Amino acid sequence: MIPQFFEYLGAVILLMTMGRILWHRSPSKVDWELIVAFIRLEFPPDQRDIAQKIAAGLAEIVGVKIKQLSPENTLAQIGNWAEERIDTRDLIKVFNVAYGVTCEPETTFRSLVEKIADKRHQGKSSASNEHD
Repeated sequence: MIPQFFEYLGAVILLMTMGRILWHRSPSKVDWELIVAFIRLEFPPDQRDIAQKIAAGLAEIVGVKIKQLSPENTLAQIGNWAEERIDTRDLIKVFNVAYGVTCEPETTFRSLVEKIADKRHQGKSSASNEHD
């Protein structure tokens, strides 16, 4: 009776181990918003969400090197972090289309966030003036 129990137990353990190997779940998606949350501390409260959102978008391009991000980094520096180097002009075009701001390769991350925050503030001001 006891040897049959150990054979059964061994078979169960073997099946459980093989099942975990064969049906291993694919890795979960990286939560870039969480990884770049540190950048929020570098900005005033009204710019924190914008900074985090932009940093998360950049993280999808440059990967884990985004952990080096500081407000003083330029777009050119950030573009160089990508595994497959991204042309800074392409980043500038993306920000122009997505947020309606113009930048240069020497534009710092802080300056970019400020420009986008100002643009949004102007949009909200003009919208509230139209309703008055």
